[in-house]
Formats: sequence, C-alpha cells, structure tokens
Amino acid sequence: MNLIIVEGILLFCKKIKEGGNMNSIQKYRGLAIADYFIKKCIEQNIPVTNMSILKMIYFAHGFSYALRHKPLIKDPFLAWPWGPVEKHTYDCFKKYAANPITSISGETNDELIKIEKDKELCIFLDKFIPLAKASPFVLSDKSHVSGGPWDVTPAFKEIDEKIIQVYFSAKYGNE
Repeated sequence: MNLIIVEGILLFCKKIKEGGNMNSIQKYRGLAIADYFIKKCIEQNIPVTNMSILKMIYFAHGFSYALRHKPLIKDPFLAWPWGPVEKHTYDCFKKYAANPITSISGETNDELIKIEKDKELCIFLDKFIPLAKASPFVLSDKSHVSGGPWDVTPAFKEIDEKIIQVYFSAKYGNE
C-alpha cells in the first residue's frame, strides 16, 4: 500500500516538474486537426489546399490559447516564407501542391475519433471551417502580421510556443 502511495506522489511530482498537472491537457498532432478540417471541408464541398490547412491549424492553435486557455497542437510550427508551417502536415499533403486536398491522411484515425467525440472541441474547430473559403494567400498575409509570432521568428526556425500563447492570448483573449 505504501509503495502505491509513493509511486503516486512521484508521478505527481514528475508531472509538476514537466509543467503539467493531474488534469493533463489533451493536445493533438497538427495532422489530426488538419484531418478533422479536411474531413469537414470534403463533407461540405469546400475545396481546401495544403497552404490553407496549415494556416487553419495555426490559427486554431493560437485561438485555443486565447479562448480555451490551453494549447491545441503538440507539434511545433516553423517560420517558413509563406507563414507558419507544421512540417508533418505539410509533408503529408504537399503532393497536392496548390490543388484541393481530396482525402484525409489516414494516419490519425484514433486521434480523429477522440476529436470527434469531444463536442466542445468540435464546436470550437468548426468555427475555422470558413477559413477554407478564403484565399490561402490572404490567410498567409494574416499569419504575417507585424509583431506576430511568425514575424519575430527567424526564417525556417521553430516558432517559440510561449510567443504564440502570449501573442494570441493578449490580442484575442477574452479575459
């Protein structure tokens, strides 16, 4: 019995040291959020490109900090010339070039099921679907805002997660 208590305390201390807590925050791969958006766009006959998906997941992640007070995506974003890029998602859909994506990746089925079961998360994510109708270049311009996370990060470097959190929370937070 004492060993179980000690192991529990050690696990708790490890989570605190890692910056977590006993109610850990569920974060998803960028590709899983992209698959959710692509699935919805296909269902609604909204063509969506790789460039648009990359911006949609970036904005959803940033606004998750501002409105939900927690991160959405666990993968890093890089400051590429056309805006923030989550590389695994980019690599998965780059075969489409500037053409509409015609199917989800097929790599995130388990995560996609978890996302779809979280009704609150789905309501939040569905608000980003209309971005697929915007020009990907307009979305890129919006991700390049002066003083924003992409703007203050050297080209091709990882955008600091804390910069994303502080920027979106300060600019769009509801508290």
